Amino acid sequence: MAGVALKSLFDKRKRALATARFRAWWEGEAFDEAAFLASLESPPANDPGVEKELFDEAEPSLSPRLKALGMLWGLGRIMPGDQAMDALEPARVGVERGAVLAVFGPGLPAPLISIALAHPGRIEAFEWREETIAELTDGVRRANYDDRISVTRIDLEANVWPVGVFDGIWCLDDFSFVCYAPHLAQQIFKSLKEGARAVVESYVGLPGDHIQPAFATSFAEPQIRPRADLLQVFADAGLTVDEDEDVTAEHLDLARTGFRNLRTVLADSHGLDPQTGREIAWEAQAWAVRMKLMTQGRLARRRFSLRKDTLPPAEPEIEVRAREALAAALHASKTNAP
Repeated sequence: MAGVALKSLFDKRKRALATARFRAWWEGEAFDEAAFLASLESPPANDPGVEKELFDEAEPSLSPRLKALGMLWGLGRIMPGDQAMDALEPARVGVERGAVLAVFGPGLPAPLISIALAHPGRIEAFEWREETIAELTDGVRRANYDDRISVTRIDLEANVWPVGVFDGIWCLDDFSFVCYAPHLAQQIFKSLKEGARAVVESYVGLPGDHIQPAFATSFAEPQIRPRADLLQVFADAGLTVDEDEDVTAEHLDLARTGFRNLRTVLADSHGLDPQTGREIAWEAQAWAVRMKLMTQGRLARRRFSLRKDTLPPAEPEIEVRAREALAAALHASKTNAP
C-alpha cells in the first residue's frame, strides 16, 4: 500500500481488492481478480455490506501527521510493516481458532485488519496514543470488523487488566515508550491465561542523548532500555522467555521499502499541503537517525516470545533468606523469653 498514490490511499475498491487477494493467499486459494472486480460492480442483493463499504462510506479525514505516516508506511500504519508480517502474529503467539487475542499498541487499523484475516477469533485492542485512537476505532468499523475487534483507549502507565482473560498477547511497541516497564510486564503476566504466550516487540539499546533525535516525532518520549534490563523485567514479572530474536534487519528492510516508495507517492499526489509535507520531512529526518543507529548496532529491534508458566514465579533468593532470618529471630526470641 505504501507505493500507491495519495489520491488513491483511501480508494475503497482498491482496499477491498487488496484484502481479497491477501485472504486468498492466506487460504492457499487461486485468486480471480477479474471475477472479484465484477462482483464489486454488481454486489449480490443479499450482501449490502459490499455496497456500503465501497460506495456509501465517507472518506476519512486524517490529520497531517497521520496522512504523512500513511504516505511513508502505508494506509493505516504509524511505522514500517506489511500484511504478511502482521498475519503471522497469531501463529507466533500460538492462539487457536476461537481464542481471544489481545493487541497492545497497534496505532492504526492496518495491523488489526491483517491479524483478523488470519485469526477468526476475538481480538481486543488497547491503544494509548490519543492522536490515533479515533482513526483506529473508525477504521475497524469501516472495515466491518467491529463485531469481533474491540478497541479500548488506555493509560499505558496505569491500566490494569483482569486476571487470566487472554489466550495470547501481541505487544507491538509499548515497551519502547512505557516509563515504568515492570508494571506493564506484571499486567501481561496477570492477564494471560496459564500456559499462554505473549510476543513483545521493542527497541533496545543504551539510553542517551543520541536516542532523542531518532524518536523526535514519536507520539511519546522514548524509554529505550538495554536488552538485559528488559529481560530482567520479564523474569521479575514471572514470564519465561522462550525466544529472543533480533529482527533489526527485517525492520530496516521494511523502512527502506517505505522510503523507496515515497518518491512515487509524492509524484502521484498532485500537490501536497504544507502541514503534511512538514510532517513527512520530520518523520524522514527522525528515521534517518534511527536507521543509522540500527545500522551501527547502537539501537536494535528485538522480538521476545514470553510464556506464563502454570507455576508461580520463584521467589528471589534474597527474599527467601530474609524471611528465614526473620523466622529464626522470632523463634529465638520466643525460646529465650522468661
